[in-house]
Amino acid sequence: MTDFTFYTLAERPDLLDAMDDINMAGWPEFMFHDSVANRCFGYLYSHLQEFQIILADKNDTVIASGNTVPATWDGTVEGLPLGGWDTIIELVVTNHQNGITPNVVSAIQVVIAKDHLGKGLSQHVLQAMKGNAARRGLNTLIAPVRPNLKHRYPLTPMERYIRWKQADGAPFDPWLRTHWKMGAEILRVCPESMRIPGTIAEWEQWTEMQFPESGSYIVPGALVPVEIDRERDVGVYVEPNVWMRHKSD
Repeated sequence: MTDFTFYTLAERPDLLDAMDDINMAGWPEFMFHDSVANRCFGYLYSHLQEFQIILADKNDTVIASGNTVPATWDGTVEGLPLGGWDTIIELVVTNHQNGITPNVVSAIQVVIAKDHLGKGLSQHVLQAMKGNAARRGLNTLIAPVRPNLKHRYPLTPMERYIRWKQADGAPFDPWLRTHWKMGAEILRVCPESMRIPGTIAEWEQWTEMQFPESGSYIVPGALVPVEIDRERDVGVYVEPNVWMRHKSD
């Protein structure tokens, strides 16, 4: 498939609503209740438009999107935050507000329109992310990757899951494998990439489940169980992701 064009949001601000619609359709409901995302994500659209990637077909319909942020990283594994997604997006907003010069780009998410899944578009979006970063003098792309089959194995620790391999040595997980095939390497697990607390009523609304007693619950779309405490009227989901680094082209 080659009948598509990449734009940055800076080039096509008129496609913001369509881009946002794809992003909103791509995740389980509970993922929209991360306080850091709700506080910081809009900053990407208002101040960092040149780092937001849009893929449109020949009819100018948005079929995929990719969000990236210019970040700072000391180049060490230890320097990658255990807080993953939440920490990097907070850091980027703070850096930008204080005029701190970035030295890397971090991918935030790639979302493909549902009727275009399975066409290999995610690899094209990643390549566009890398190319866009390089044009801005930032030759390293890092990412707190959310493995897209981990939700089927919520009881398996992420540290074990990322070691699962196919017969050819490639990562078992398709999204990790896509990054890997493009030259990326796994650096570390970020065990607290997102933290989503809510009341019991909120979690029951978000998941369309009931939580009759305190304990760990497997929730559709969640990478690990949600911890429910009825006495305190709180449910907490702490999502692990995986830091990966793409080699410079």
